[in-house]
Amino acid sequence: MAAAARRFACLLAARLPQLKFRSGNASGSDEAFARGVADCDPSRMELIVPYKGHRRAGREGVRSFSADDLSFEQRAIVAEATYAASPRSRGLMQARSPRLQAKASYLLRDTLKVLGHGGGLAPPAAGFFYVDPEDAMAGGTGHTIRVCQQLAVPVILQKDWLEWMPDLESGEWPVVARSYPRPKNRVQVDAGG
Repeated sequence: MAAAARRFACLLAARLPQLKFRSGNASGSDEAFARGVADCDPSRMELIVPYKGHRRAGREGVRSFSADDLSFEQRAIVAEATYAASPRSRGLMQARSPRLQAKASYLLRDTLKVLGHGGGLAPPAAGFFYVDPEDAMAGGTGHTIRVCQQLAVPVILQKDWLEWMPDLESGEWPVVARSYPRPKNRVQVDAGG
């Protein structure tokens, strides 16, 4: 699936030159997708990472933004959106243990990918995901999908984007234009601080 995710990202980037793309820099399909965009134009790739230096973020001309870059107030806003999507995460976010705080940083990163940031990190128009066919809502991917659902960001799973590949490769756009709901309840994180 990594090769398919990389090819899909490259095709999207080539067909939609005005768009920016975003990834959480996780190994596997996230990394493959980011490499596919970078193959086409690395300046259009944004890596949202849980902490500075995560898996050498910021390489190859790719823009990187870390949850560490948030002020205390900004982090609180992102944490509230995290709790709303995954209510059981509240204890994790408030933990004092460095190990649990590290886990919390990954959830904050996943929320930030969707929520955006007033400092030039716009909320996404849509989210493309590779999910576990046995449990699509598991782990960080499931959390990110729940954040998308709360903010009315369209979610597109591999079942659909894999079907688009032949048309994208032939130069045809496979998506039927339809009206997606405008995102509501967007919380913008102020860039100050």
